[in-house]
Amino acid sequence: MGPITLFDKSFLQQLNIDEAVWFDNFFYPVIAPLFFIETLADLEKTPREGKTAEQEMGIIASKTPQMSGGPCHFHRELCIQDLLGNHVPLTGQIPMAGMRRVVRDGKESGVLEVSPERKAFDRWQDGQFYNLERNHARQWRAHLARIDLGAIEQAMKQSGIDSKSCKSLEAALKIADEVVLGLSKSHGRFDSMLEVIDIPLSVRPHVKHRWKMMKRPPLRTFAPYAAHVLRVEIFFRAALGANLIASTRPSHRVDMSYLFYLPFCTIFTSTDKLHRQCAPLFMRGNQEFVWGQDLKADLRALNEHFSSLPPETRAQGIYKFADRLPDESQGLIRALFQRHTPSLLRPKVTVDVSKISAEANAKLVKTIKDLESSEGDDTPFAADKELDSLILKRTVLRQRGNWMQIGPEVSDQGR
Repeated sequence: MGPITLFDKSFLQQLNIDEAVWFDNFFYPVIAPLFFIETLADLEKTPREGKTAEQEMGIIASKTPQMSGGPCHFHRELCIQDLLGNHVPLTGQIPMAGMRRVVRDGKESGVLEVSPERKAFDRWQDGQFYNLERNHARQWRAHLARIDLGAIEQAMKQSGIDSKSCKSLEAALKIADEVVLGLSKSHGRFDSMLEVIDIPLSVRPHVKHRWKMMKRPPLRTFAPYAAHVLRVEIFFRAALGANLIASTRPSHRVDMSYLFYLPFCTIFTSTDKLHRQCAPLFMRGNQEFVWGQDLKADLRALNEHFSSLPPETRAQGIYKFADRLPDESQGLIRALFQRHTPSLLRPKVTVDVSKISAEANAKLVKTIKDLESSEGDDTPFAADKELDSLILKRTVLRQRGNWMQIGPEVSDQGR
């Protein structure tokens, strides 16, 4: 696994299934909730000629990462927790949805079950859809149809933001920064912020009380992630008012929302032109936007390289023969590894498992099972503390596309 990489639906759509396998193998994908919602909405979308909506969804589901990565928490829930003082790191770690905290013998661990989204993707790949999902898809498509970006554009123009006062995306970002900076100047502005980022009415009094008790600090100090989300939102609205982003495509609302998840990755890859224009404005110095078609080309080259290996090697499973980037790969992916995960280019340190005693192995298995069966602790994970252990559960197809992901020595369990 390589750099932590946020992707959107447009990127996955342009990959074939073999290229998707190598993306899953050499990167650590962030699955944003928006990706699940967008894919679900395809049930109500007019499919390509010769394909049903169910078949289109099955194709996307078959390309969705299985081996690595994980689903991220919904940004609205993260904003709520951030405003209440339960901050999340903004340095490239994924706040994974469904993680439960377990404390045993004074040690803090995390157990991540197979997510409902992953289970849904598995069913969709097999052509199984629930009526509830069809209803959600219908509602989401209707919601998109009701989005009136033109109204936002007009509202911004009435407030003085237009093509004359805001001539570039950088200028729109400056406006957003000024808005975020000025929030601590009045209770009214702070209330407006809570409205813009859609904080529930029941939560707002608790947030305002905490803010007052801390003597009304700037939002970036008080709730750094909420400040990021607000910054993206105000930027988007200013860019609409200045006609820097077209108000004629409701999908721009969803596309822009992917930027809410930028703090939780090192790389963002997409084939969306709006992402290519806007995402770099919100990225840290150690982050990078990668054009999806360029990454696809290098994934295709990797697939060609591994396809030339002997059949007996390929039959072992890619986790055995492709656990390191091959020397033959000298393109974009190697450059990304060199910039972001150089340690993964060093020779692998192998451990002779045959030297592990039966007693030590049994103790390890018991520890894992004890953690799995333990009830979770509702206390939030500490943002500045490393876990002592982490258990990630996954459902993985033995074979995907032309590739054996899991070798024959591993028994089948479910999928």
